[in-house]
Amino acid sequence: MTELFSQNADAIQESRWFVHLWLMVSFVASLLTLLIKTSIGAHALLGLVFAGLVIVHLVQRKKRIRGLLRQLQNVTRWGRRGGRLAWSDVILTFLFVNVTVSGIADYIIGNRGVFITVGFVRPIRWHAVSAILLLLYLVVHVARRATRLKGSRVN
Repeated sequence: MTELFSQNADAIQESRWFVHLWLMVSFVASLLTLLIKTSIGAHALLGLVFAGLVIVHLVQRKKRIRGLLRQLQNVTRWGRRGGRLAWSDVILTFLFVNVTVSGIADYIIGNRGVFITVGFVRPIRWHAVSAILLLLYLVVHVARRATRLKGSRVN
């Protein structure tokens, strides 16, 4: 019986690893479509694949997410490890939603897009700023968890 459980746990860990891998691949591929100047449709399609994988990732983590939300309910826990993880996930979720919404808005509006102007710096698209912030946060997120990604359990 323990062998069966172990095989099932291994399969779950492997599926979680593949979701992590494809999250990274789809995000990078989406960025590359802009750098090599392919069609905006390819960028949009890869962005939607990334968004779908984020949803799969969140479903895999639903038990852990409930625990992190409980951490946020108690202000005294915010400075502890669980509270910091919870806030990190809140920020990551906000950045993901921001990139998704800004990308959809830019796609619908077309070439005009939604621009952000700060001081004397050239205006930059809201979606581009959002993607840069998400990229930076994801690099930190993955780097801090790199050693645990392959063997992580689904919680």
